[in-house]
Amino acid sequence: MILTDFMGHMTSTDSAEELHVFAKKIGLKREWYQTPGHGEEHAHYDLTTTRMKRKARMNGAVEVGPMELVKRAWWKKWNHTFRKTI
Repeated sequence: MILTDFMGHMTSTDSAEELHVFAKKIGLKREWYQTPGHGEEHAHYDLTTTRMKRKARMNGAVEVGPMELVKRAWWKKWNHTFRKTI
């Protein structure tokens, strides 16, 4: 599932690959993907215009609050699983 928040962040609940496929579908370039360690805390795409936010929702993205987006993001699950194996 693709999630967005009112601030324009977009991520996936399942995987980075799902997010990249969806981003391409709505016209975002792969090089716009923002990853931790490059000035960002979480992996995501930014939807910088109202048109892009609307396009994401029209293609199935679900708008949630920023805290919900972080809580349900794919990398949050991965980090949780990874920590359990250490």
